[in-house]
Amino acid sequence: MMSFYSRNLRLFLVLMLLSKPQLMLAQNKLIKLGKTQIELKQVLINNKDILFLNIHQDEQTSIDAIQSFAKVIPLNFAYLHHKQTRRVAYQIGKHNFTVDPNRIFTKQGRTNTIETNYKVTIRSKLMAKKLANEIVNLIKNFKVIVTLHNNTDVNYSIKSYLKDGEEAQNTAEVYVNPNMDADDFIYTTEKKFFDYLKRANYNVILQDNNNFVNDGSLSIYCGINQIPYINIEAQLGHYNEQLELIKIVYEMLSRTSYVF
Repeated sequence: MMSFYSRNLRLFLVLMLLSKPQLMLAQNKLIKLGKTQIELKQVLINNKDILFLNIHQDEQTSIDAIQSFAKVIPLNFAYLHHKQTRRVAYQIGKHNFTVDPNRIFTKQGRTNTIETNYKVTIRSKLMAKKLANEIVNLIKNFKVIVTLHNNTDVNYSIKSYLKDGEEAQNTAEVYVNPNMDADDFIYTTEKKFFDYLKRANYNVILQDNNNFVNDGSLSIYCGINQIPYINIEAQLGHYNEQLELIKIVYEMLSRTSYVF
């Protein structure tokens, strides 16, 4: 583990003290898209403050990290379960379609993300919207949404959000800790979260909620609808780094002033 993460034990002890016993309920929401059935797996507690969410099933490091964290600190966690792929595949009649489930939360995003061996139909768009609605119906019950993603050590990192980067248009502010791997960072729609994480010396990006690229992602949906949103991003395989980012985010949100 990188030396930057030496606060690990202290943070973990703080989180244990902040946590309270919670009643946990595991449940699966079945979603039928044409002939295809996928699941929205959920582990919920009797606290509606924070939801941790994974929507790319191939990003296994993020799932492993949050499941490990949840063994010590009970929390709300949900993830899509289908074919362990990034894109969700579904069949309508004889024709196959796929969507990136993080590009379906706006009309423009759904139109751009559908791929097919046939043609993009009205029904294929409706199925993409149905999936988006099922996820939105879950997240609207919570005060803060925390997504978990993994990237690869190639094209996408916090450097993408710097001036002249491919994500620069989505960026209001960015803070880079040169001692952290550029692939491990936190992204948020909220200024107060950004400021806290910057002071804590973590890689962090503040989304521009007014001037953004409408790609249909959940962060854009949350920015438009004023839902506090955080994404914990780490390189695939960076289990310890992602776990540490989960801990600092949970510590921040456990402070009442940062949830309400």
